[in-house]
Amino acid sequence: MAQLNPPGMAQWHREHSTTDGNSESTDVMVLHGPPQRVVVCARRDCDAPNVSRVLHLRDITRETEVDRMKSEFLSTAAHELRTPMASIRGFSDLLMLRKFDEERTRDLLQTINRQSIWLTDMVNELLDLARIEARKGKDFQLEVTQLRDAADAAVKSLLVPGDERRVRCLLVEDLPPVHVDRAKIQHALTNVLSNAYKYSPAGGEIELRLLQRPQPEGSSGGTAQVGIAVRDQGIGMAPEHAARAFERFFRADSSGSIPGTGLGLALVKEIVELHGGQVELHSELGIGTTVTLWLPAWDKETVDG
Repeated sequence: MAQLNPPGMAQWHREHSTTDGNSESTDVMVLHGPPQRVVVCARRDCDAPNVSRVLHLRDITRETEVDRMKSEFLSTAAHELRTPMASIRGFSDLLMLRKFDEERTRDLLQTINRQSIWLTDMVNELLDLARIEARKGKDFQLEVTQLRDAADAAVKSLLVPGDERRVRCLLVEDLPPVHVDRAKIQHALTNVLSNAYKYSPAGGEIELRLLQRPQPEGSSGGTAQVGIAVRDQGIGMAPEHAARAFERFFRADSSGSIPGTGLGLALVKEIVELHGGQVELHSELGIGTTVTLWLPAWDKETVDG
């Protein structure tokens, strides 16, 4: 008799067993790691002269992990969406049930407005993220352009009314072009700049710099990479928070005093990686954060070849 959980296996679950002249069974085995693997073992007993049993093994580790991530994502998204919805519902109920003075009424309406904007932003970013992931860049409108142009447009679109801070741009002229969806890259850069503003409540200079480096080993794209680095002098992040910065819904500021959905950097990472690039983040608590978007330089000879 086979041991249910033999050494080397974390679990062995029998999914189903049928008997119809021949017998079939399907078992799921979770193998000890690292790395941990999940394998489906299908067994069929038969009465052929030379074969008494057929085994079929299939690795479903990736499918299992995707299912787990989907469930975790939906659970987290539902929780995050419920928070502003509950606030909107609660304050609107108060306004319908009781009569307040003008100042108090305005305060409640402002809260409802803030929460509805937060909810709308979160839904829009969720939809953007889902659409980009599903299409995997197939709908990108790629063109050869200079990163300087996207940087200029992103900075101009993010002028904060009443805020005297400005972005100090160090944009060099002689960098190679990139082959990108300009609107998507501008959107990613706008998210990074927006974070630099939000997480610098005490002010301080925000710097945007264009960079170039050789092709990193093992990466795809042109022979070199062009980067956009955004550096702020804000509150920064502890190392454990910086390590989770690109997780969906993760926010280094847990107090809620700084608005945000926790999806911005996840969206930035998805956009840049679909262009064959990488995102790097360096942060020190109380000193500031630098986020760099690296994209493959356009090399016409390499592409044509």
